[in-house]
Amino acid sequence: NRELNQFWYSKFTIDTLCDATRESLALCNGKRVAFLSTPSLFFSLKSNERKECAVFDFDKSLGSCGGNYHFYDFNHPTNIDDGCRGQFDLVVIDPPFISQSVWEKYAITAKLLMKDDTAHVIATTVDENAVLMKALFHCKPVAFRPSIP
Repeated sequence: NRELNQFWYSKFTIDTLCDATRESLALCNGKRVAFLSTPSLFFSLKSNERKECAVFDFDKSLGSCGGNYHFYDFNHPTNIDDGCRGQFDLVVIDPPFISQSVWEKYAITAKLLMKDDTAHVIATTVDENAVLMKALFHCKPVAFRPSIP
């Protein structure tokens, strides 16, 4: 479904975010990653890296990746399989909209998926959301500008 594609992810952006994912896992000594609305990052990882990962997305055509795919609708942030709750060392999030109300829903889901308080979050958003990201995830901004293909 072309309406669900992430067209703005250039190869540089994908490589940078995948490297950030690997670095974050090394920092928290983890291995399990939940990709919320970021299927292009999930599929850009090496196949051996994807074994410990799951992609949560609205696009049901992604079901072809087997047990690694979970249907996700941010409008229902608590509709997460029980077997996924508390299982992830890192949650990577790139929502389709960057409003506070949407981010609050993603935060609910992320907190359900996180293994514990040591889990990390990588969230892509605009500079104007820095205060919101700190409030929701205790994240601090990193200067990175995605490139557009």
